[in-house]
Amino acid sequence: MTIPPEAEYLYPAAGEIINDKYRVERLLGVGGMGAVAQATHLLRKAPVALKFMTPEIAARGNYVERFINEAVAASRIDSEHVVKIFDVAQLPDGTPFLVMEYLEGMDLAEVLAQDGDPGLASIPRCIHFAVQILRGLQLAHDAGIIHRDMKPSNCFVIEREGEADFVKVFDFGISKLQQTDDVKLTQTNSLLGTPLYMAPEQARSAKLVDHRTDLYAVGVILYELLTGKPPFYSEDSFAALMIMIATAEAVPLTDLRPDVPPQLAAVVHRAFARDPNDRYQSAFELSEALAPWCDDRSHAVIDAARRRAARATGLPATLLSPGQSARAEAPTAVSPATSAWPPKTEAVDPSPQTSHAGLSTTAAEASPPTRPASRAIYGLAAIALFAVAAVVGVFAFRSAGNEPSSSPNVSAVGADPAATPPVADRPAETSAPVVVVEEAPDAPTASASTSAAPPKQPLPTRPPPPRNTTKGPPRLGDITIQK
Repeated sequence: MTIPPEAEYLYPAAGEIINDKYRVERLLGVGGMGAVAQATHLLRKAPVALKFMTPEIAARGNYVERFINEAVAASRIDSEHVVKIFDVAQLPDGTPFLVMEYLEGMDLAEVLAQDGDPGLASIPRCIHFAVQILRGLQLAHDAGIIHRDMKPSNCFVIEREGEADFVKVFDFGISKLQQTDDVKLTQTNSLLGTPLYMAPEQARSAKLVDHRTDLYAVGVILYELLTGKPPFYSEDSFAALMIMIATAEAVPLTDLRPDVPPQLAAVVHRAFARDPNDRYQSAFELSEALAPWCDDRSHAVIDAARRRAARATGLPATLLSPGQSARAEAPTAVSPATSAWPPKTEAVDPSPQTSHAGLSTTAAEASPPTRPASRAIYGLAAIALFAVAAVVGVFAFRSAGNEPSSSPNVSAVGADPAATPPVADRPAETSAPVVVVEEAPDAPTASASTSAAPPKQPLPTRPPPPRNTTKGPPRLGDITIQK
């Protein structure tokens, strides 16, 4: 890049040390907003890039805030496809500058000028550039950041760990943070962005810009990579170009590049549709539309975009297949009868079927229903009550053998004497007559009259209590055992 002679008077010269931290090595390039120089971090002994704002621009209104806004915006984007911003500072005269990672390579406009004939020969290579740009924009848009000036010269191509054609997006200096509490630096009549890649709504008003404006620019870049020229171009005037963008139709891509598949051409044309609602609605959605024409090296980028979209939507990344968007796979848009998601566990009353055991079961006999927790609790309580009653009975039986042979007056009303369990003996002088009523519903009702108590007879040794053979709840003495 040719450096104009006046640049040495506007920016720090080689060998100059800035803020006792950075030593300028050489000036790399000069643009409309400022210049970029290579420098060395004196403490880390590592190369960095310093981006200075032109003093003339710095004197205009709020351009300093907009320049610093680049550092704020880019530092919030954690993507390997976005140039990293390490620091922001000012020169002694107040001119701001950014400290960025140092990169060696060329921008996408230079790649097209070097390898284009007129466009790039490899269609997968064009797609590879596009999906990497979209990957960086995906994370920027998720952070509420719009680039607003996407163009080939803002996409830097490097070789990274032996991988060629690695793209890093930079120059978020005129980006707009979509935060309600931020100061709006962009005025309604402020026209920002390069006209060839500017969406119609951006040309009308900066207030109409959203993330789909960046997607429009990516569609124009891809059209240019494939054909060698942007879809709209005019040498007459800026106004003529704006009218063309707002009213004219682009030349069909297949007319300029017949080897491009018609389906891919339709994707590119939709990307820069005039109406934002007719475009793809997210960077991920556009990258998914381009996925069928990707080569192997692009699949890793698209897989990373799918994992990001899966975290944002709650969908498994495996369901976000090529050509499908997160919205198309949303669970609310899928009928429960045809959904691939596992069904929820519900109480269902299926039609009974006879199993091999002759019992009525469901078709899913391999997974029998689980007993309710309440039944299990009742069962454990009954077992514990039986155990306690058994212990009480044993002690009562032993104590009965050691007491005097006397028994209380007992009259069983409506009960079978042979089926009624004996009651532990009590002293005659303290025991009142006890009446035991059988609770079985089918037992016959006895007479309400009672006879006089029989004379006391010495009781023989008591046999073990007989088992309860009558219907109804089991009993232990005068205790009815509830199941």
